[in-house]
Amino acid sequence: MDASMALKDSEDAIKRSILRQDKASIENEIRIVQSVQTQRSMPVLIIGNLLGVSIITYMDPSAIIDSYAIYPFALIGLMVLFIIRGFYNLRGRPRPAHVSLRRIRTIYFMSFILGIFWAAGVVLVIPHLSQVHNIAVLISMFFMCYGAVALRPSMPISAALYILPFLTATVISAYFHDVLEPGLLAFYTFNGFFGLGQSAWQNWQDTTEAVHLTLERVAVEAEHIRVLETISKGLGKYMSPQLYQSIFSGEQEIEIKSKRKKLTVFFSDIVNFTEITDQLEPEELTTLLNEYLTEMSVVTLDHGGTLDKFIGDAVVIYFGDPKSNGVKNDATACVKMAMAMQKRLTVIQQDWKDRGLIDQSIQTRVGINTGYCTVGNFGSEERMDYTIIGNTVNMAARLETRAQAGGILIGNETHSLVKDWIYAEEQEPLVMKGFRKPYRTFKVIEGPDVVNSTDHLFHHQSTGATITIDRNLIDKTEVRKTLQEALDQLNQT
Repeated sequence: MDASMALKDSEDAIKRSILRQDKASIENEIRIVQSVQTQRSMPVLIIGNLLGVSIITYMDPSAIIDSYAIYPFALIGLMVLFIIRGFYNLRGRPRPAHVSLRRIRTIYFMSFILGIFWAAGVVLVIPHLSQVHNIAVLISMFFMCYGAVALRPSMPISAALYILPFLTATVISAYFHDVLEPGLLAFYTFNGFFGLGQSAWQNWQDTTEAVHLTLERVAVEAEHIRVLETISKGLGKYMSPQLYQSIFSGEQEIEIKSKRKKLTVFFSDIVNFTEITDQLEPEELTTLLNEYLTEMSVVTLDHGGTLDKFIGDAVVIYFGDPKSNGVKNDATACVKMAMAMQKRLTVIQQDWKDRGLIDQSIQTRVGINTGYCTVGNFGSEERMDYTIIGNTVNMAARLETRAQAGGILIGNETHSLVKDWIYAEEQEPLVMKGFRKPYRTFKVIEGPDVVNSTDHLFHHQSTGATITIDRNLIDKTEVRKTLQEALDQLNQT
């Protein structure tokens, strides 16, 4: 199944789960929408209430005072001040992840109290206004009602608690004070309430549908991300971690493109692996090979190498791309990695012997070379491989075939980069097919951390001279004679 089919199946599963989604998640999302809409509607709510009070006051200021309507209108102004304060406290805050039911109930309570103040003010002032002014008040109340429904479409209950007290009080006062003919007043009242109810109901339906769609979209996007992460992690198993990270961070372009870089290249394989395979069952061979390659991969990552590929039992690694610590440090890390691999093999093969997988020692040989390589994507637009090519790579492969069992053979340039800390013996120059000149090679003996811990070893290397002495193995008489002959020849030059 390809990635697109996996995404489609996951999306269908999410849609089914949304239909069964628990009420708590939906209710919380609705409360968030209600809280956000309330915050956004605050400026219009403030202006609308102040404008309503101003219009009524402008009609007949003396009637406002004589009827004592000034007091409920003053309380409306005081509540508006609290609304202004709340608006500035909430301004700039991000969308909340959770809104409590208590906060919604507080909004309901504030809406109801504001409606009661309006009802009190209208009931007190209508008997003191002219019929024309009362009609204007009645019309203004209906406009405020429609504005309340439109401002907070997700809060029909809040709008109702705000609208019903003063709209009911306005209609009843208009009826008792003959503002309109009763039949006409009833007609306008019925149509007004019907229109408000229909608008509030439709707004609520739109809100709940939008919440379901939002939750579905978020869930589907989250599932898409999860599936993509799963796919990307699976793809990461087929490439080195460095290359994987550079691709997903956008540093590495996915196109057929290459560059020249100075790398240190590592080749290794198991000596006489064909003979070993003949002695094992396919299941045992698979277990042994996978464990070996896993251990070598761990060592590679520990030293910062880029694992290029496995070729059967062979391992190809390089240092210096995508990230480089400098040519010298890359070469040092590669040689230290090779030593660590050899040591690790001695440990794991003892476990293999204990489990009966093998009955003989297993050794690897390693070739390391440093030089310019062509590194990048090779292949076609449909299928490409990020790898390295060039003479440096070929030479590293040849060095590996010439290395001794359990040995590490490095090229001349690698040796020049690590000779300040490594002990290595120069070998006979190798004449290899495809290379015109003999190539200087060096057999790694050991690093100074080991050599210095064994006082029976002496090693010296300089241009044209390499001396390594193991006091536990040499014939001292013969060595003294050889050294004396060498000294006599030096004195003659």
